[in-house]
Amino acid sequence: MNRTAILLLIFLFFNTINNGQSLKLGFRLEPGILITEQNNKINMYPVFFCLYGNAILEPADWIGLEVRPGYLLSYNYAGFEIGAFARIKILSTRFFLIGGINNHSNSIIDSHNGGGGYHKQMLFKAIGLGFHKDPKLSFDIIYYWTNDKDFEYSRQTDFLTYYRIVNTQMNGIIKIAFNLSWEVLKF
Repeated sequence: MNRTAILLLIFLFFNTINNGQSLKLGFRLEPGILITEQNNKINMYPVFFCLYGNAILEPADWIGLEVRPGYLLSYNYAGFEIGAFARIKILSTRFFLIGGINNHSNSIIDSHNGGGGYHKQMLFKAIGLGFHKDPKLSFDIIYYWTNDKDFEYSRQTDFLTYYRIVNTQMNGIIKIAFNLSWEVLKF
């Protein structure tokens, strides 16, 4: 780690001049849409259940660092997730940019006869826009994408001699989040 990065971290976490330093705990509900592709056909599936706990460290008024453990359940795609995100306030408005990474542990491995899911870790990158309604409630919309796209497969066969395995790719996830968090520590 270079000297500039170390100085920036020291400034963010140990800045005593700024009175906006706090720690918040809460939860997030994130309905969304999975965008998948198989054989050049795009499919969209709803996210049935996506709930996270979260901890938000706000070392300054303009930035929040967030950790989110949770669980996502959708059609043939489910598993535990953990993410790390940064919220950066846009000027003096109640809007903020949000970006980060999210690790999904895909756990659906037997989805149907003639196919299944891959049991693996999928690392997603994310970017979005949010709005603070008040100090406890915020909303955001985030787009997630990954380079490790294959998450399930199916077998196509003529039931005599021929079959091939066709993968389904994860092209992206769009989630709309409702975040409720309470300040538990102010320093």
